[in-house]
Amino acid sequence: MPFSRRTIVIALLLSAASPTCAQTQDRATLVREALASPYGKALTAELGKSLRASADPACLTDKGLAADQLEPRGRDIVIRWGTHMLEGASAFIDRQISDNPFAGAAELESLKSNPDVKRYLAMEEPIRQAKILDLIFEHFDRYNLIARVKLGGVYPLQTGNEALLRLNPTDATEERLETFASKSRSKALKRFLQLSDQEAIAQSAAIKKASSPPPFPHTFFKGVETDLAELCIRSGK
Repeated sequence: MPFSRRTIVIALLLSAASPTCAQTQDRATLVREALASPYGKALTAELGKSLRASADPACLTDKGLAADQLEPRGRDIVIRWGTHMLEGASAFIDRQISDNPFAGAAELESLKSNPDVKRYLAMEEPIRQAKILDLIFEHFDRYNLIARVKLGGVYPLQTGNEALLRLNPTDATEERLETFASKSRSKALKRFLQLSDQEAIAQSAAIKKASSPPPFPHTFFKGVETDLAELCIRSGK
């Protein structure tokens, strides 16, 4: 079904944009913190390389832009538009979830005060941050390709950058979490994990009940080419 693919993408956005231990944080803070992680810094450096390689030299001279200014300014663009993507997708998701609330939400929330659950969530943070980063750069690259923005890709699964892929902390973190959970005798942690799985299923089901399909995440980057043009990145044929 054409709706199923969008549902999967939005479900991924849900888990990244609304992390279980950071509900009160605004989206911009989540993006900034993700970019400040080791994986985020590596992706930012790759973005800087792409900007320096893609920027029009004559334009840089005309604007008085030095090559070392491109990376931090590109990072600001990613923060602004990545935040816009998460906020836009979350607005749709929040409406669906509010209409179809998860029955165990209150118990799940109360379990977050348990020390074992807190430790698990702290250990899990690199996965959430990596998911946010991958989603942003995947759809940033996708929009640029569709809009014919002349900027090389950054998202490592798309570019095949093995060095960047190895810096993604997800696999190693999942192994540590699995070991921690399997050795733990905490009933609270086991219940939290059980309810978390149930919540994910309930949220996915709620999204599927939407009367109209959600927008593709890359569409939230419409207009980023204007900001990139200020960095001498050309668009068009």
